Amino acid sequence: MNKLNQQGLASSNEIAQIYEILSQTYPTFENTDDPWMTNGLSSTPFKSLVSVCLSTMTITKRVVNACVPLYQRVSNFEELLALDDDELRQIIKPVAHYNRKTVNLKLMARQIIELHNGNIPETREELMKLQGVGRKVTDIMLNFVFSKDTIAVDTHVLRVLNRLKIIATDSAEDAAVKINLITPTFYKKHAHEWLIQHGMKVCTARKPKCSECCVNQFCSQFDS
Repeated sequence: MNKLNQQGLASSNEIAQIYEILSQTYPTFENTDDPWMTNGLSSTPFKSLVSVCLSTMTITKRVVNACVPLYQRVSNFEELLALDDDELRQIIKPVAHYNRKTVNLKLMARQIIELHNGNIPETREELMKLQGVGRKVTDIMLNFVFSKDTIAVDTHVLRVLNRLKIIATDSAEDAAVKINLITPTFYKKHAHEWLIQHGMKVCTARKPKCSECCVNQFCSQFDS
């Protein structure tokens, strides 16, 4: 069990140890056969942004089922904006909240074309002004597209961080601020990739595989 500091959270030394173990346990996305990678959902900046926007509240299989046919029809924001709303809605129907996402994608495409000459903005401030783009989408774009050292937090990452007592919050946005402050820069580039894989494969929501966990010695919930 981890030694907690006065706030009941893991120490900076333990945080570094956790990242080191995770880095030795999980590959980076580019070295996996994850469906997201094999189907080219992030092969261009345009696809990366649209794919991530469609992925919210949706499992990977459904994202793939929406994105593959969508990218057979469009390859840039101009084509996306020109696509008939009903056709777009039908194509992305596999994802959650497809009606709202249809509206958001069209508004976002218009913003990028009219305000940024068709190019995705590269700053946090400008990204978060785009329709349908929140903190998680912004962090993913900054990290994976613009090579910034930042960590995106989704439900899987949030669960792992809380269970390991690295942070203590139910808010993904709050967790993103905190984890980016306390994570050593050396690990920031791939931290999201390791944490999300651990959350999806081992530290699952309903039946975590605690006995198989590579960092269970740091987990306050693990009973050895």
